[in-house]
Amino acid sequence: MKTMGNLARDERLVTQANIHLARLIPHVVGMCFLIGFITIWKPLIDMFTSELVLTNKRIYGKRGLINTKTMDTPLNKVNNISVSSGLGGKIFGYGTIHITSSSGEYTWSGIKSPNVFRDSVMTEIEKFDEARIKKQATELAGAMKS
Repeated sequence: MKTMGNLARDERLVTQANIHLARLIPHVVGMCFLIGFITIWKPLIDMFTSELVLTNKRIYGKRGLINTKTMDTPLNKVNNISVSSGLGGKIFGYGTIHITSSSGEYTWSGIKSPNVFRDSVMTEIEKFDEARIKKQATELAGAMKS
């Protein structure tokens, strides 16, 4: 995955999700039967073109080579973030992250350590809300002084 290059003022990168190499295992095994040479392209393209980044202000994600889907959501607009994984994901430590925001639902499959990413998002949402409330209280106090 590439690193997000366009950070706003006072914005810092918190964490970045990566696609797990174990997602390629069924395709590599399938290469023994020649079918893997055909099926391995989609997960390889996903691996090199997917991006899911958490900053202290937003979640940014991009997926796809030709048909690209992009997500750029402020943390206060994230409604839900959940993780699902099958047996292979539990064994090898990868899963699918589902993010629901005010602008839609987005899914990233084969993410390495998805629970760590989800927990980081939840922590940053709490910090973001606390900072927003503190700023509003300061502005209100300043307005009441005037």
